[in-house]
Amino acid sequence: MGVISHLLKISFPNNCVTCGNSLLQNEKVLCSNCFFYIPKGEANIGTNNEICSLLRVSEEIIGASHLFTFDREGKTQKLLHELKYSSNLPLGTYLGEQMGVDFKKQLQGIHFIIPVPLHNKKMHERGYNQSEILCRGINKVIKKQISTDNLVRVKYTETQTKKNKQQRIENIKNAFALKNVTEFKGKTVLLVDDVITTGSTLMECIESLKRAEGIQIIVLVLAKANY
Repeated sequence: MGVISHLLKISFPNNCVTCGNSLLQNEKVLCSNCFFYIPKGEANIGTNNEICSLLRVSEEIIGASHLFTFDREGKTQKLLHELKYSSNLPLGTYLGEQMGVDFKKQLQGIHFIIPVPLHNKKMHERGYNQSEILCRGINKVIKKQISTDNLVRVKYTETQTKKNKQQRIENIKNAFALKNVTEFKGKTVLLVDDVITTGSTLMECIESLKRAEGIQIIVLVLAKANY
């Protein structure tokens, strides 16, 4: 972020993060106009949808959905970059709250909210896990326990951004582990990530979570990107 942009963000904290216009009294982080025009995802959590089509068929997956659809060079990309690379944690919490509000009724039966974990090295480099920030926002709405120390990332991987589908699968293979299989036994968990492209990262997380007997998994992502 440039010096001028940083100073503007400090001087005018009540501006919309996507268009820069001043926020009205009842607006928070995003202006109503920008929120209205962000491409929306699927309204319900289900098994016959775009997210589930990217994941391996599994009886443990009982539903999935996404809040926004990724629009390259558009508002969704701006939001994701602000969250992931500009340390805009209030934005992440706000977007998590929106996820919680939109899917509140369908999330009442879950026991744990689980962010896709970062490797310790990546966590040290970035200083925060954007998926965990989304989970905090969701938790403000549905009041369910966030689990950050059971599903862990044990393999440091290169960025998936410029890899094809097969390279992504190989890159992320065996990257996660479940430390305590009994904690999630017979539980319904919500697995949360910021963006899904091919689904390879989430599938690896699910493979680790499936070690817990009787687990049921709902997958919720902020945005779905076209590969």
